[in-house]
Amino acid sequence: MYKPIVKVIEVPTDILTAYRLFSAGMGSWWPLDTRSISIHSTGVAAKALETDPVPGGAIIEIASDDTRHVWGNFTDCDEPNSLAINFHMGQPLDHSTQLVVSFILMAPERTLVKLVHGGWDCFGALAPMMRDGYDKGWDEIFGFHYAHCCEKSRYLRRA
Repeated sequence: MYKPIVKVIEVPTDILTAYRLFSAGMGSWWPLDTRSISIHSTGVAAKALETDPVPGGAIIEIASDDTRHVWGNFTDCDEPNSLAINFHMGQPLDHSTQLVVSFILMAPERTLVKLVHGGWDCFGALAPMMRDGYDKGWDEIFGFHYAHCCEKSRYLRRA
């Protein structure tokens, strides 16, 4: 059994904004030009990422030719405290991993966000490679892009 990936960041925004940016606002910060099915399969960045953050709601990449790639489904949405996603990013459903994101209010404009990504055993012999790739990927995607979006939201609210 492979350990889950755990990433924790503190962002300069309130808990509700942090939650909504991660869930409904994912398309505003996810780096589709480097981290999408489209860029890896065709070399052309996806044009959008749509999310429906309700239990059963999907995360869908919209390719430049309007092809829709399902990345996963929300399995639990406890706004503003946590969300859970069966995440497979275009893989078959039997290769779904589990992503749980928790939001903890530290101060009125400070939120601790914890991302736990597990379930790597579904990849069999490829599990170590997949886990390692996502571990590095979450540093960029979550630790940089999502964090930066939260930082920008602080300035937008003050404007």
